[in-house]
Amino acid sequence: MKRTSARAIGALLLSAALSACASGPAPRAGEPLRALGEGFGGEGLSPFAKESLGSLSSFSLSNGIPVVLRRNPASRVLALSLVIRGGSAAATRESAGLEGLALAAMARGSVDHPYEEIQSILDETSSSLGRSAGLDYSSYNLVTLDKYLPRLLPLWTDTLLRPAFTQKDFDQVLSEAKLALQSRDQDPWASTAYEANRAFFAGHPYEAAPEGTRDSLAAMDLAAVKDWYAKAFSANRMFVVAVGDFDQAELRERLEAGIGKIPDRGFALPPPPPAFALGGGSGRLVKKDFPQSKGLAYLRGDFAAPGPESPDYMALNLGMEMLSDLLLNVVRDKHGAVYSPNAYARDSLANYGSIVLYKTKAAGQIKSYIDEAVAELAAGRVLSVDPGQGEGAQPRMDLAEALPAYKAKYANALFEGQATNAQVAARIAKSVVSSGDYRAWLLDLDRIQALRAEEVSAAVRKYLLGGRITWVLLGSADAILPASPEDYASIGAR
Repeated sequence: MKRTSARAIGALLLSAALSACASGPAPRAGEPLRALGEGFGGEGLSPFAKESLGSLSSFSLSNGIPVVLRRNPASRVLALSLVIRGGSAAATRESAGLEGLALAAMARGSVDHPYEEIQSILDETSSSLGRSAGLDYSSYNLVTLDKYLPRLLPLWTDTLLRPAFTQKDFDQVLSEAKLALQSRDQDPWASTAYEANRAFFAGHPYEAAPEGTRDSLAAMDLAAVKDWYAKAFSANRMFVVAVGDFDQAELRERLEAGIGKIPDRGFALPPPPPAFALGGGSGRLVKKDFPQSKGLAYLRGDFAAPGPESPDYMALNLGMEMLSDLLLNVVRDKHGAVYSPNAYARDSLANYGSIVLYKTKAAGQIKSYIDEAVAELAAGRVLSVDPGQGEGAQPRMDLAEALPAYKAKYANALFEGQATNAQVAARIAKSVVSSGDYRAWLLDLDRIQALRAEEVSAAVRKYLLGGRITWVLLGSADAILPASPEDYASIGAR
């Protein structure tokens, strides 16, 4: 009988674990996350995955909210996150930013605990109560030391179950949200990101920006926040992630007495956001005048990318790491045309990647320099990882030869991004939202190590060279005038 390789086993396990849970909608209330050990395991797993499996467990509260626990006895810091599915897809352009405002108002106080008291307790205990609103989900988070949990958990819970929602608190969070937009509008790089999102997300559910817009925020009032809470703050769109040295039985009892009381209001979860179209290798340029930049331009190009559950995901990520290094070597070091270049893929459900160029005075030539770097990657050449090569040169190496070093670099970045319990909680939350399986993130290292050079090249050809890149060039009129839209109609041509 032919023996299956460890690499093949890892790939099969990944496919089985992710395709089974990604093929349907995310779990709703009363549908617990996949039981530990169900369809997961095998000798092909990395030592990290095997060791970590024993630290993971899950259970559901009486109202159907699933809870994922990652035990970490090595740290006294505890991280709790209530995750609310939906994100931008659950909003409209008119309600953009409402969920973030509501969570911010909740964090300012409950019926029995006003803002000043909460801040005093957080300062005294070196704890934090945070929240975030994103494209695919929002979260409401608590980070504290184990000895303070009996004091902080009831406080966190009370802001969730009995938010004060005073006019004063609402006015404050609304003012802060508007000021954040004003600050963005005065920053050329933040404005470039905003304009890129607006152009690329047009007609897509992500068009409803989590931070809101000037128009949506201007129309919001306290009544809208209270209405959101009464209708959308529902158990059927929530799950909890707990990371730290928790006792599971004790944690379950405390959560049941608190957020186990959140009602299931039958919130209609939106369907998964549709993937962005590839576009057949085309591109378009959007110019935005920004007089304050005074002779400088900022460039970003967005394109469709595979989602985190896709077999192409890790391949494109490594390809973008390679392109980042080539951009640095070609656009900055060789031509001196930009302050800082980068390329990367994100991890949203409807995923996309970006090429970004921060600060340039050479807007008329910079696309040709980008094409020079992309053409090298398309030809299978990357920046040499041989430390013996001179810094002043432009050393190159075959992609296949450099791949092991890039795998190690990417794996190290993954581990660095999981250094704290709060970071691990965020990673587990992303795993659940992306795949429905709280263990899927453990396979990341296996996925990286299983990559072949031809898979990286194929992903670059499919998504970067074969994609439709929407470019936004922002800067003062004199800076962006030399850029020709024809230069942006394709990528990698020299």
